[in-house]
Amino acid sequence: MHRTSLKTAFRLALTVALVCSPATAAADEAQVLQPRTPLTKADLAARPAYEHRLTVKFADAVRARIGPDGRLTSLSGIDLEALQDAISATIAGDAAVTFRPLVDLTEAQLDGMLADAAQRSGRAQPDLGGMMAVSVPLESMEAVARILHASELVEYVHYQQVSPPPPGWFGNGPDSCTDIAPATSSYFGFQGYHGVTTGIGMSAAWAVPGGRGEGVKVADCEYWFDGEHEDLCDIIPEPGQTPDPFIFDLGWHEHGTAVLGEMVGGDNGYGVTGLVPDAQAYFFPESTVESGPRRVAAVSRAVGTLDAGDVVLLEMQTTGPGGDFAPAELDPSVWLVTRVGTDRGVTVVAAAGNGNQNLDSAPYAEYRSRGDSGAVIVGAGSSRGSRSKLGFSTFGSRVNVQAWGESVFTTGYGSFIRVGGDDRQSYTNFFSGTSSASPIVASAVVSLQGIHREATGQPMDPVTLRQLLMDTGKPQGSGGNIGPLPDMAAAVDALLTGLCQADFDGDGDLTLFDFLAFQSAFDAGIPAADFDGDGRLTIFDFLAFQVAFDAGC
Repeated sequence: MHRTSLKTAFRLALTVALVCSPATAAADEAQVLQPRTPLTKADLAARPAYEHRLTVKFADAVRARIGPDGRLTSLSGIDLEALQDAISATIAGDAAVTFRPLVDLTEAQLDGMLADAAQRSGRAQPDLGGMMAVSVPLESMEAVARILHASELVEYVHYQQVSPPPPGWFGNGPDSCTDIAPATSSYFGFQGYHGVTTGIGMSAAWAVPGGRGEGVKVADCEYWFDGEHEDLCDIIPEPGQTPDPFIFDLGWHEHGTAVLGEMVGGDNGYGVTGLVPDAQAYFFPESTVESGPRRVAAVSRAVGTLDAGDVVLLEMQTTGPGGDFAPAELDPSVWLVTRVGTDRGVTVVAAAGNGNQNLDSAPYAEYRSRGDSGAVIVGAGSSRGSRSKLGFSTFGSRVNVQAWGESVFTTGYGSFIRVGGDDRQSYTNFFSGTSSASPIVASAVVSLQGIHREATGQPMDPVTLRQLLMDTGKPQGSGGNIGPLPDMAAAVDALLTGLCQADFDGDGDLTLFDFLAFQSAFDAGIPAADFDGDGRLTIFDFLAFQVAFDAGC
């Protein structure tokens, strides 16, 4: 049969099947969402020794907000006056307790983001507008925390760490990269993490359309970066936010500069070359003059700005109950926003942290009880080919993959060279930690999303992509679990082979019989018919099958 005639016959059969399908009938009714299970309200933790603030999330049904008079109100009509009066009664003198949303999206933006996540995932979403920071005198903080924790209107109370250091050891960008005089040499030969032997083998992805990241957005969430660096082009920072001066005092802007160099350093013949130089980079700062500490706001802005198939990188960590640094999503508010992001189809990549914490140990039981946020958690492995865990890297079964946690050559810091003594021409050969590992993995994700989108016109499901990295990676060496090192040649091969799933009857050719075999599997409830990989059999599996069929093999 001629290819055009075959496609016409396929679409006719598909139309008939969709009209008659029980899935279609169900789709005509209001979507029934899987109910959300609130996070377990564990025992209230003791106040930590590090700098912190009190945060709270009210139950979804309350829909707590800040009223025009600055007091708590409920969009659901639930009385919050008694709770607020009980809190105020614990405060001596003229001091007051105030609440401020952790997420600074408008109500319309928030509703749109959560509706998109619910539609894509089939799961009811948390009320992120009910997450708030509580401003309270230090001497009254524990008393207020106990009152909130005891209330049935509250899902959780959390002491959130303020300004933890980025997980590394040691204005808008220019319209185009320019090699500032004096001339900078090419340092690509020092970027071994690109390579096949001890790196991730990025050349295999660059050989495939989409593999350089074209058409994919990647957002870095951390403190700041050098927007005037000669090798960083067209980075789009979040509007209306000015980095806090302490970031420059501590040199933490160098951290973001190094991270961006690994991912999107210009392919321009000088300096470094990013792993996905054709991706569009965004930046969302976690502490600003306008808002102060705003980690949750930064992550939620990133998740709400990007689209399905894009990537958010969390270059952040927090002190865990085991006593040292672990993933930022230990903060339940970060965990919830991350879950919303993955439900929207945005892949979230996050540093495991540099605290050598065992996430499978008893102090992290509450964290494990929440389930899977969907994020790709990244540990730090050796750069020398052993792929063994480095001593500082947090580890455990929740850590998915690893990358170089040492000796990464990238932009910033100047430990290798400051060409002409100019900070805008600074490069390092010692960027380390889960900080240096996470951009390598984020770049692998960007590349695979670009390849998948180029081949199918559709984004790849974040959890499916995470599993692809784990299944095709180079096995870990010694130490607690940090997962395999991505192997781009194996991942690309598996991805492109998988795109021939439309050959459902396995005869090596795409015919109408593939559709009939797919429909039979769908009607029988066979998991292989879950063509969009979301864990459910719906009308969208038929549509995903059609896209793959039209793309060919």
